[in-house]
Parts: sequence; C-alpha cells; structure tokens
Amino acid sequence: MAVTALLVALLLTVVSSGALILNLSRLNASRAEVTRINSVLMLVSELHEAIRAAETGQRGFLLTGEQRYLATYQQATPRVWANLSAAERAVRIQEQVARVANLRALIESKLDELANTVALNRRNQNAALEVVRSDAGQQLMEQIDTTIRGIRDAGSQHLAAQSAQEQTDAAWATGVALLSGSLALVSAILGVMTLVKKRAQSRLFEAEERFRNLAEKIEEGFWVSDPRSSTLLYINPAFERIWGRSRQALYENAHLWREAIVPQERERVSRSYSEHAMSGAYDETYQITRSDGSLRWIRDRCWPVHDENEQFGYVVGIAEDITQMRAAQDALANLNADLEQRVEDRTRALVEVNRELDAFAYSISHDLRAPLRSMQGYAEALSEDFGDSLGPEGQHYTKRIGAAAMRMEDLIQDILAYSRLAKEQVSVRPESLEADLDQVLTDLAPEIAAAGAMISVQRPLPEVQSNRAVVRQVLNNLITNGMKFVAPGEKPILMIHAERRLSYVRLWVEDNGIGVSPEHQGRIFDPFQRLHGVEAYPGTGIGLAIVRRAMMRMGGASGIESQHGQGSRFWIELRAAEQGDEDECAA
Repeated sequence: MAVTALLVALLLTVVSSGALILNLSRLNASRAEVTRINSVLMLVSELHEAIRAAETGQRGFLLTGEQRYLATYQQATPRVWANLSAAERAVRIQEQVARVANLRALIESKLDELANTVALNRRNQNAALEVVRSDAGQQLMEQIDTTIRGIRDAGSQHLAAQSAQEQTDAAWATGVALLSGSLALVSAILGVMTLVKKRAQSRLFEAEERFRNLAEKIEEGFWVSDPRSSTLLYINPAFERIWGRSRQALYENAHLWREAIVPQERERVSRSYSEHAMSGAYDETYQITRSDGSLRWIRDRCWPVHDENEQFGYVVGIAEDITQMRAAQDALANLNADLEQRVEDRTRALVEVNRELDAFAYSISHDLRAPLRSMQGYAEALSEDFGDSLGPEGQHYTKRIGAAAMRMEDLIQDILAYSRLAKEQVSVRPESLEADLDQVLTDLAPEIAAAGAMISVQRPLPEVQSNRAVVRQVLNNLITNGMKFVAPGEKPILMIHAERRLSYVRLWVEDNGIGVSPEHQGRIFDPFQRLHGVEAYPGTGIGLAIVRRAMMRMGGASGIESQHGQGSRFWIELRAAEQGDEDECAA
C-alpha cells in the first residue's frame, strides 16, 4: 500500500513537474515579448523625433533659406527610414503591423511633401510658401502623430499586459512548485520537495530580476502605483531622471511627484489620476518643476493590471519627457505665424501694385490717347492742306509722324488688352473652335488677301471650354503673327489643325516663317520682347504675351516648336468641352 501511494505520489510529482516546465516556458516567452515590445517603443520614439526634425529643418529652410536648416532636414531623413524599417521588422501583433504599414504610407507622403517643397523653393520661394500655407503638410504631420501615438499606446498596453502575464506565470510556477513539494512531502521525500521549491523560487526571483532589469533600461519613466493609497510601488531610473528627484525621496513621500507639477495644473492632474487610473482612461500632459528649477513638459499615461480573477491589483504607467517636442511645436507655430505675416505683407504689397497698375492703365487709355489722336489729325491735315508746299522730304516726315502715332495707338490698345486679361473675370463654357476660327478668318480676310497668304484648315475642329472673345483674340494674334514673320519675297503659308490629348484639345498653327531659335523661345511670350527691329517686322511685341496670358486665364497653356529658318509650330491647349459645365477662371 505504501509502495502504491509512493508510486502515485511520484507520478503526480512527474505530472506537476511537467506543468512547472510548461509554465517556465511561458514565463520565458513572456519575457522575450516584453523585450521586443520595448524595442518597438524605443524605435517609434526615435522615428517620431527624426520626422519632427526633418519637418523643422524643411520649414526653417523655406522661411530663411539658410543651409543649416536644410542640413538638419537632410540628416534626419535617413534616420526616419532606418528607424521605420527596424520597427517594421520588430512588430509582430497584427494590429501593430497594420498601424506601422499605415505609418509608412503617411511618412512616404510627408517626406515627398518635404522634398517637393524644398525642390520647389529653389525655383520659386513664393510657390513653396503657398504649398506650406495649404496646411496639407501639417495635416500629414498630425496624422503621423496620431498613428505613432496609437502604436505607442497599444505597445504600452501590451507591455503592461505582458508584465501582468509574466507575474501570473511566475505565480503559477510557484504554485506548481508548492504542489510538487506537497506531493513529495506525502511521499516522505522531503529532500526532493526542498530542492524543487528552491529551484522554483530561484526561477521566480530570476524572472523578477530580469523584468526589473528591463524596466531599468527603458528610456521613458516607468512606474507602478496603487491609486487607492497613492503609493508608488516602483519607479525606474528614467522616472528619477525626468523628475530630477531621487527614487528614495519619491518612495518616502508619495505626494512628492504631484508637488512637482506646476500649481495651476496640479489639482486637475491629481483629480484625473484618482478618477481615471483604475479605468485605463488616464492620459495627461502637464508641466513639472524639477529640483534645479527647470520646467519640463510631461506626457503621463497608465493602465490597470488585474489578476486572474479580474480583481484590480495596481496600475503601470509611462511618463515621457516631451519638452523638446513641445519646443519644436512652438517653434513651428512661430514659423507659421511669421510666414502668415509675411504672406499678408506681400499680399498688401501686391494689392498696392495692382492699384498702381490700374491707375497706369487708366492714364494710358485717357491721358495718352488724346494727344496721339491730335498728333495723327494734325499730320493728316498738314499733308492734305500743305502737301504740295512741303516737298517730298516734308511729306515723308509727315507720313512718318502719322505712322508713329498709329503704332503708338496700336501699342496702347495691346497694353490695355493685356491689362484687362490680368484683372477681368474670364468665364469659360463649351464653344465651337471651328466657328471661332472661321469668324477670325473672315475678319482677317483683307489682311490675308493683301499678304497673299494661303491658310488651310484640317476640319472638323472640336469643341472646347473657352471664352469666345478671348479665344478669338488668341487665334487672331497667332494667325497675324504667322503671316507677318516670313522671309522677304515669300508668301505666308499656314496650316491649322487640332488633336485630342486626354482631357485637352491642342490646336496647332504652323507657318513657313523665319522660325525662332531654341534659345529665344522662352522669352517671345514675354511682353515687349522682340527679336527683330520694327522696321523689318512691325508690331508692338505684346501679341504673344496676350496669347500666353489669355490661355492661362482660360485654364489652358501655349507653346512653340521651332528652328531658325525652318518655320514655327505654335500651339494652344484648352480643356475639351465635355470636361465640365460653365466655369469661371481667375488668375
């Protein structure tokens, strides 16, 4: 009977030992998971710091143009990718994998936005500042902040859960070891019981020691507390460093950490901790005064830990020093405010310039045209009334005076047309490009006949989104330009055709003229840019400038393909008629 009892006891001991090994295995797995989660949290913190540094460098460079800000941006970008890749390799939990994948997409968009504005700033600072003002970059940064906060919160919660699981596994290991000891006592094997118990206690102590070592190395302040008694059960060195007070002092005075909070926020934080810590809803940001008198910004969160019976035990928390982050946010806010002020100042300056231009246009249309008409009238009267007595040379001079007055009148008309395109609203609607071209050709029939020009049109031409009066002016300018700039003795030959390009229609006006060298093609659409003297090719130098501005106001574009001596192919692009209803374009 005793032998049977002993065998049963030994069998139960073997079973309990197997259970002990299983629990110890689970304990080791929990310990490894805690280490991995802490690694992810550290990588995400470094990633957050790097992306913030990249944005601060970009904003500083856009605002000041100083290379030291650009260097900060360039140094931070590789750190962002390195930390992100390391975090992607470290995460295991499916929800965290999804969050990190979402974070990668946001960071790619953010870094693209930073790179694009830096590149754009080198070409056009105003355009880069307009992109910044759109708040698209700020919205991306807020989404990145939210996503990182979600990763860190979920990681911290999982860390707390794993810590609780580790303690539960340790408790189970202790229980199994005690059971084995009891069975050994029943079987009168006191020595075996003692050995098993010591080994279990040794492993429990080892687990607690490793957990403590892990907590001691976390860069954030890690703390364990019982809100029912406001007692700090454990704090790590980072907590001691952040608060600037020794752990011994914090242990001895349970209210010392609250007393460090600035007075105006102390009551709010204390009440929030008492009311929300046990429910897991505690997440506060506040300032503390360290023992050296310096102020630090703290983000403090905690989560409740329950035992296997779902009974509340204590709370574990993470306290982060976010002073640098707040400083960066304040600096960014100041930069944005300064940027807004500069934009307002420039806007006011532009308004004043436009007002002066309006006054100048009024002066041209009223003050200059009257003397020109008098000059032209007197020249005609002089030629009619005293032509015979003036002689050939006098008549020549009189004609030149009249011609100069007419050229000046044409120049004023073109300047006024160019000015109107800059400030008047240009509404567009579906229009027949073919009907507009036919009307222009009808209006230009005398000039076409006088020049002996041959103009062919490949029909049909599609409908486009345009303004009838404006597009006719554009066609008039392109056709007269093609008839004007031909070599001496040659007859102008023009071919007009259109082609569809996705949602746009491109109209070509090809001529057999003298052509334009590539190095000059960029400036012929600027006002008053002439490549030839007025004696060789008359005109005001504004016709192509009107073309470009008119196309911009209608939401289109213009350009040229040409070689010197080989003719030119001018083109304009407008949206196809089926792309939308009536619209209004403004510069």
